[in-house]
Amino acid sequence: MEKINVTIFGDRYPLRVEDRESTEQAACEVDEIMQQFAGKAPDLEEKKFAVLAAIHFAEKKNELTDQLSSMEKKIARLTLFLEQNSL
Repeated sequence: MEKINVTIFGDRYPLRVEDRESTEQAACEVDEIMQQFAGKAPDLEEKKFAVLAAIHFAEKKNELTDQLSSMEKKIARLTLFLEQNSL
């Protein structure tokens, strides 16, 4: 485990991580989304930007989960087709 510091929306967070690069990238993405929300609705409380960012990333995760499930079904159908039609 490596100790790193990331900054999100102006606040510094000390973290212990396995993959420094991945965590830094994730923190950067969270910061960018929070900054975007702040630019669109500057009167909201900071906590609400964090909640909106969490919803944004949960939606993205759900989309990717759905895409993965769809691809797994396609692979299963193709595998079955190949097994049934192999010589």
